[in-house]
Amino acid sequence: MGAAEGKTEGQVKLGSSGGRAGWAILSALLLAHIFLATLQFDPKPFVGGDNAGYMILAEALESGRGYRDVYLPGEPLHAQYPPVYPALLAVTGALGGGLTLFKVLSAVFTTSSLVFLFGLARRRLGWEVGLAVLAPFAVNPVLVYYSHWVLSEAPFVLLTLVALWAAERMTNSSRWLAVAVSGAVLAYLTRAAGLPLLAALVLSIAWRRRWRQLALAGAPIVIAVAGWWLWGRLAARESARVYSNNFLLVDPYSPSLGYVGPAELFARVVNNIRLYCVQVMPESLAGVAPGGGISLVALLVALLVLALAVVGWLSQIRKMRALELYTILYAALIFLWPQVWTDRRFLLPLLPVLFLHSAGGLSWCFEFLRRRRPEWALPVLSGVLIALTIPHHIQTIGFNQSCLRVYRQGDELACYPPPWRAFVQAAHWVRDNTPEDAIVVSRKPRLFYYWSGRRGDVYPFTQEEDEMFAFLDSIHTDYVVVAGLSGTTARYLIPVIRSMPERFDLIFTVGQGPAAAYVLAYRSSP
Repeated sequence: MGAAEGKTEGQVKLGSSGGRAGWAILSALLLAHIFLATLQFDPKPFVGGDNAGYMILAEALESGRGYRDVYLPGEPLHAQYPPVYPALLAVTGALGGGLTLFKVLSAVFTTSSLVFLFGLARRRLGWEVGLAVLAPFAVNPVLVYYSHWVLSEAPFVLLTLVALWAAERMTNSSRWLAVAVSGAVLAYLTRAAGLPLLAALVLSIAWRRRWRQLALAGAPIVIAVAGWWLWGRLAARESARVYSNNFLLVDPYSPSLGYVGPAELFARVVNNIRLYCVQVMPESLAGVAPGGGISLVALLVALLVLALAVVGWLSQIRKMRALELYTILYAALIFLWPQVWTDRRFLLPLLPVLFLHSAGGLSWCFEFLRRRRPEWALPVLSGVLIALTIPHHIQTIGFNQSCLRVYRQGDELACYPPPWRAFVQAAHWVRDNTPEDAIVVSRKPRLFYYWSGRRGDVYPFTQEEDEMFAFLDSIHTDYVVVAGLSGTTARYLIPVIRSMPERFDLIFTVGQGPAAAYVLAYRSSP
């Protein structure tokens, strides 16, 4: 595989500086990403709940209440999400920003991440390969999808690529070491999943026995990790929530199943590897097909990319650089997570790295077989990856534009699924018809707070009636919202309501059948 600065065979056409053609292509790819992000821009809140959590934390910081879950009764300290992203939202909000500007900020992050991916790829393999690596990621359905949600994926990908880009240059430079460490620390303080990046940086320095650099890098890393851990212990004194234990649960949404043992953990890893290879990776490359399912072409291309990435990774691992170490450590992390969290969003920080390794693997294969690298091979692969995304983008843009037309006419809920439409309407009713200090239990308390302004919590995932009622009483519940957003409602909440209907009064209904939402007044035990 070639050296840095575009000096290898088959990569010299654009030269080390790219020339006008190279800069024109780079600009076109950045504009293509911005174009797709604009056409697929969705103005409404994401329904996962995490976005409301980030905005609530930003609200708490901006108002001077501290890093607290102000949507919960008692407003305890928050310890699940590290503070960098909420702090960025708080600054944006203080400057007059709202939901739309928060979404634009995500697009700025995804576009910026492309610049640093290109810098990383160009440093490794030259201008032409850098552009070929950048092209499929610029139009990747997952990256475009997260360019308009108020979620930490966009800043996390950016900070990860900043750290890896700087790590390639830090061999004898304190300046680049500082940039790499700063990027890695900020990535970790954006998402705890940045821990593999910190470990990769430290291990790559230690492997080269650069002890002075290790000391300089280790100090801020230790401070960041220890500081966030101590904050979590402090927050635990105010809240009974312990998020880290979810990692070892068989199913975080069915706590009664208990924790995994060594055999179950091994089975989880094997199954996650299978799912990421045959489902998540094809969906990440081609987008989610209408009605679900994976096309054979997407599957074969995904397997090819993964196989080339493994070859490229193996060809470089002996050098023990941060990029190779991050790849294996982050992959290990997502393979260990519960299967219910196996998703494209967790693969996203690894996707640009996989594209880069695939380019290196393709080059290695041709060098090994023919002792030369054809100029057409990588552009063809890049073109295939781009072509895979076209049906997804056409369908998504068409649907999104039709929703935007209705949205501009005043119906902000038109493109929500019926259960979510009813849930939002129930939240609006609660906002207009209940006291401001009312406590409401629902499946999505953060989003309910966003739409209603009423504090509350999610019901416990337990089938024990006494435990459920004890929880409702402990937080002084005034209302309970039943909506078809999740199977946990039918599994845990509805049976309890049916067991003692005299403690619940139906006061509002919206929607019909499984898509209906109900607001019930709750009577606590004497």
